Amino acid sequence: MSSRRARVRPGLDTLIEDPSPVAGRRFGLVTNQSAVTSAGVPAWRALSTHPDLALVKLFGPEHGVDGGAVYMEAVGDAVHAPTGLPAVSLYGADASSLKPTAPQLEGLDALVFDIPDVGARYYTYNWTMLLAMEACAERGLRMVVCDRPNPLGGGLEGAPQEPGFLSFVGLHPIAVRHGMTAGELARLFAAERGIDLDLVVVPAKGWARNLTFETTGLPWVQPSPNIPTPETARVYPGMCLLEGTNLSEGRGTTRPFEMFGAPWLSALDLADALNALELPGARFLPAHFRPMFEKHAGKTCGGAQIVVTDPFAYRAFETGMRVIEAARRLAPGEFHWRLEPYEFDDRPAIDALTGSDRFRNALDAAADLTAEIARHDRGAREFESRRASYRLYPDRRPAAAAFVGAHDAGKTTLLTELIGRLARRGLSIGAVKHSGKDADDDVAGKDSQRLADAGARIAGFVTPARTSVRRFGPEETFEELIARDFAECDLVLVEGYKSSTLPKVEVRRAGVLAVTVDTPFLRVSDDDPGDGVPTWRASQLDKIEDALLRHLGLTGNR
Repeated sequence: MSSRRARVRPGLDTLIEDPSPVAGRRFGLVTNQSAVTSAGVPAWRALSTHPDLALVKLFGPEHGVDGGAVYMEAVGDAVHAPTGLPAVSLYGADASSLKPTAPQLEGLDALVFDIPDVGARYYTYNWTMLLAMEACAERGLRMVVCDRPNPLGGGLEGAPQEPGFLSFVGLHPIAVRHGMTAGELARLFAAERGIDLDLVVVPAKGWARNLTFETTGLPWVQPSPNIPTPETARVYPGMCLLEGTNLSEGRGTTRPFEMFGAPWLSALDLADALNALELPGARFLPAHFRPMFEKHAGKTCGGAQIVVTDPFAYRAFETGMRVIEAARRLAPGEFHWRLEPYEFDDRPAIDALTGSDRFRNALDAAADLTAEIARHDRGAREFESRRASYRLYPDRRPAAAAFVGAHDAGKTTLLTELIGRLARRGLSIGAVKHSGKDADDDVAGKDSQRLADAGARIAGFVTPARTSVRRFGPEETFEELIARDFAECDLVLVEGYKSSTLPKVEVRRAGVLAVTVDTPFLRVSDDDPGDGVPTWRASQLDKIEDALLRHLGLTGNR
């Protein structure tokens, strides 16, 4: 990790600084080796050595507290050697081991959950969290979720499961690539399942859904043995589908989920077939590999390596479905579905993973997948409306909103009030004034003005208390400006940019002729025109502030 301070801070950092959610309570910690502070300190160490906290028990998900157990390996209870604390396994030999029992929770006042997710429905850690939530509700314990970034950002793919297809790779119907954090999912689970729970989510700070994990500045510790890198996590929502087949998903190689194939496949034919599909954000290289364990161990497999060329365009779930389709078409006699029990479930694994039997039936009937992919796309879009109420983070960092209206409508006065109030909430605020006409922004005759006027392309003015830089030339796009100069802000408030695609707040004042503003999400006006846009008077700053933060997804940063 770079020595510079992380841009994003996980909820664990905040809990260490402000332990009030568990202060005075004996608590257990559901965790593994990948839950670390922004400085790389394991959660169990940071909390067990905290002078004001009483961590008395550890709970481990699939792979165990130390993360060393392999895929679907039963883990037993143990004593955690570094702390001497009991380590209870929540992934044993049968499904009854998945939920904390009353004896296991005896003597606890609270349970803290801190495990990084990889952003895919099948990853079992969030289902461990759900079962722990239910157990805490039954026992009257507080549940604290230390939140972390979703390494895949906020994109959505894959329809929620159909009734009858819930399992430990999806106990509640959500999109495959859900675009939510563990804390947001906890809020959704509690509400949609009616869990009466004392739930506290400690938000991550500085995260937005448009950030890749690499830009967060956080250390990556593999959350499970076969997710060694963020690149692996990126392809996992699609390539995990291969677990439901007799294709190797690359376990037993150094590139799990990025490498795939089988002994009876031609590497060149498979790569050519997949590249011919022109799947967005991906290309395929022919590859031969020999897994050291798991499927086809010790046998040379022909297959391909996936290369993600554009992570924002890449559609992992669709890609995984197309990989299976291509492999089956190339070797229909050798391909078959996994029929062995999968994550404590006897149904075909591919049905548990895709959330229905439709994908399997379509391929068995040699049908084209276009309709099935379209169904999944519709389901993902419908999930967006369900998740909206539980979001804690903005779509972009920094979040931004443009305050637009006629001259003398009161935009500047309103913005100066809001900037001060938002800054007092602890938000880092940026401000931009946009004008459609050029204007001098320095004092004529001053040294700084003379240097700039002499022909400098970029001119700066630096004092012990401020640094200002002016760039001369064609108007920059807002995106360029934000990326370069405002990346460390939580929120940028803009006066102007009426024609931009930024979320807009319309500002009106009685006696000033209003201008037309397209699709504002909020209006500040003396009068409500009754068109359905939420409208508040300029004096109602609490309402304006709350509506602004809620719309931009900044409630988790308050």
